[in-house]
Formats: sequence, structure tokens, C-alpha cells
Amino acid sequence: MTENLYKSMEISKPTEAQELFINIKKILLATDGSKSAINATKHAIGWARTFKANVRAIFVDLGGETANQTPKTIEQYLESGANCKNGCNGLLVAREYAKENSVSCEEVVVAGNVARSIIDNAEKFSPDLIVIGNSEKSGIRRSLGSVADAVMKGTDIPVLVVSDS
Repeated sequence: MTENLYKSMEISKPTEAQELFINIKKILLATDGSKSAINATKHAIGWARTFKANVRAIFVDLGGETANQTPKTIEQYLESGANCKNGCNGLLVAREYAKENSVSCEEVVVAGNVARSIIDNAEKFSPDLIVIGNSEKSGIRRSLGSVADAVMKGTDIPVLVVSDS
């Protein structure tokens, strides 16, 4: 199923982007395994490869039994008996893209409110860029999803919002 998602992507010359005097050393990628999150993953890994940055990919579990206990890795999370379907697949896709592109990537599962958890993780990780997908579920193509909007309003860190098209 996810084999097609692991295709390498073309990256522009690093010097072209670096000429903009942007210094990106850490990128926080929020993923839920959706189409827009996979597109966001491609962008995050592309930027990381260009700037030789480290990536932290996170999936936010909305709660249930895991709200009291937050394993730090996918493996710990799955060993706890949790079932995260698309979210863990999204982290595995990030892991594979990073590996194919020689990018350092840490995958983490956190629990709680999605936007708040992304913002809290950003405060701890101190990234230079947050990358998040926007599924445009509202039907209004120009509006941001509530999570993307809340993250943008809740942090001073630049946020790259990637659509599912």
C-alpha cells in the first residue's frame, strides 16, 4: 500500500535556496498519514535535504487510553497496544523518505489536542520551520483547516501549510 509513497523526489540545487539566506536546521513535521500530510512530508524532507536540517515527525493521538501515557517512538506506541493506522503509517512514510534522501528524522507519537500538541512540541524542539498538511475538508478551497490555522496563530515559528493537491 505505501510502496508508491516512498518514491524519491526531485530537489532543486541547494545553492538556489541557500542564496535566500534562510537558515533552516530543524523542521517539525506534523503528520496524520492523510494525502495532504504525505505531500507535507515530501516538502519537509525536501527542505531538510536542501538545508541539511534535522526533521522531527510527529503524530498526535487524540486521546483515549494513550492520553495518560505517551510513548516516544512508533515502536513503543505500538507495543503499548495502541492502534494508530494512518498516523503511524504517516510516520513510517516520513522515516522512509528521510532515509532515501539521507535526512535525519526522529519519529514521535504524542497525545492530546492536535493543534496544542503540535505547538507544545514546537516549543520543546525549537524548529526553524513547521510543516503541516491541510486537507481542506471544509469545502472552501481557500480556507485553512482548523488545525493548520490554530498552529499558525499559536506560534511565532514559520509554518508551511501544504494542500492535498
